Amino acid sequence: MSYSPPSQHDLAVGMLESYIANVIDPDCSPIAVKASANTAILIFRTLGVIDAAEDVHYTERLHRIYERRQGEAL
Repeated sequence: MSYSPPSQHDLAVGMLESYIANVIDPDCSPIAVKASANTAILIFRTLGVIDAAEDVHYTERLHRIYERRQGEAL
């Protein structure tokens, strides 16, 4: 069995999923993580690593989770 390294897309999606997990984590600053994640989404989309549908999916998902965290803080 041969080893094949993960694709750029796989790495990008894994990174975005990690950002989302960190926004959910109560020990992390949601605003800092959201800002970093939005920058990563922009970079991945600009480089063509993720497509437009994935851009929308991760942007909306991140926003929903962030808003929920902000509501919990009140």
